[in-house]
Amino acid sequence: MQKVTEKFREDIQKLMARFNDTSAPKSEGGASKALKALLWTGAAVSAAALANALIFYKTPPLISQLPGESLYFPAPEGDVFYKKVGSGPPLVLVHGIGAGCSSFEWRGVLASLSEKYTVYALDLPGFGKSDKPALAYTPEVFIQSIERFCREVVGVGDGRGEADIIASSLSAAFVIALSQRDPSLFRRLVLVAPTGFEALAHEPDPVASGAAYATLKTPVLGTSIYNAIASRVGMREYLIRRIYHNPELVTDDLVTQYHMAAHQPGGESVLPAFVSGRLNLDVSGLFSGVVDLPLLVWGRHAKETPLHQAEPFLSANPNAKLEVIEGAGMLPHDEQPEAFLAAVRPFLAQPDEPEIEAKPKRKRG
Repeated sequence: MQKVTEKFREDIQKLMARFNDTSAPKSEGGASKALKALLWTGAAVSAAALANALIFYKTPPLISQLPGESLYFPAPEGDVFYKKVGSGPPLVLVHGIGAGCSSFEWRGVLASLSEKYTVYALDLPGFGKSDKPALAYTPEVFIQSIERFCREVVGVGDGRGEADIIASSLSAAFVIALSQRDPSLFRRLVLVAPTGFEALAHEPDPVASGAAYATLKTPVLGTSIYNAIASRVGMREYLIRRIYHNPELVTDDLVTQYHMAAHQPGGESVLPAFVSGRLNLDVSGLFSGVVDLPLLVWGRHAKETPLHQAEPFLSANPNAKLEVIEGAGMLPHDEQPEAFLAAVRPFLAQPDEPEIEAKPKRKRG
C-alpha cells in the first residue's frame, strides 16, 4: 500500500514539474505537451470517478435476508439497522469487520437461536443497511455504538438485567473491551475467533499506516482501490482463500450478497481505518479482567485468526472455555451451523453459578 502511495505522488510531482519548470525555456511545444499531459490526467481521473460512481449507482438497495422485524435505531453516527426476532432472554449478535460484512453472517443460526431468545442482530455503523458516515473510525466508535445499542434498544445494564452476546473476529475484541468496562451489560460472551492478542492487536507503524490511510481516503484513487478489493472477483477469491474452509459454500449468491453490502452508499468508509490498522485493539490486558463468562468458538481451519491464537485467551482468563468446530474456517456459524449451535446452546443455557452471581460488578467509569 505504501508503494502505491509513493508511485501516485511521484506521478503527480513529475507532471507538476513538467508544467511549472521555470528553468526550462518556455517553448510553445513544451507548454503544449505539459498542458496535454495535464488534460489527459484530468480525463483519466474523471473517467475513474465516473466508473466508481457507476458501480455504487448500479448496485441495488440491500435487502436483509434474515427473518424477523426490520428496525432502525437512531444513533449519533446515523441510523443503525437491526433485526429482532424471537422471545425470551436477550441475545445480541455482532458481525465481523471487513468489506461486505453485515448481520447476514448469522443467517445459519439466527432462526434457531430465536426459539429460546429474543435475538437482536445489528449492522454496525458503516456496514450492511446501517448508515455509513465518513467518520474517523476507531475502536471507540464501535465500542460506544454496541454499548448504546445494548442500553437503549436491548434495555440492559444499570441494574436492568444482562444480555448474552455473540461477536465475531475484530468485533469480539470490541465486545471484550466493553464487557471489561461495564460488566453490568452482559451475562455470557461467545467470542468467535476473536482478535486482540496476536491478530489485529498491535499499534501499526505510523508511517505505513498514515500512507495507507491517506491513499484510501483519496477520493478517486481510494475508491478505485476499494472497488478493486470489493469486486466480485476480489470478494470470491478472499472468501475462498481466507474465510471459508469449504470453497463450495462460496456460491454466486453469497458473493452477490457481500458485493451488494460492500457497495451501498458510503460502503468504503470504514476500509481506510481497517486496512491502516487504526481499528486494531489490544485486549491482552483486558481479557483477564472480564468477569462475564466467555466461550471461545474457533473453526479448526481458520486462517485470518488461526486456532493457535486461542491459547493466550485461555491462559489469560481461567473462566474461558474453548469449542473447536470441525470443517469450518472463520465463520463456523455459517459453515457448520448445527455444530456451532451444539456448542453454544448448552453454554448459554447453563444457570449462573452462585459465586459468579455474587461477584461484585464494577461500576462504570
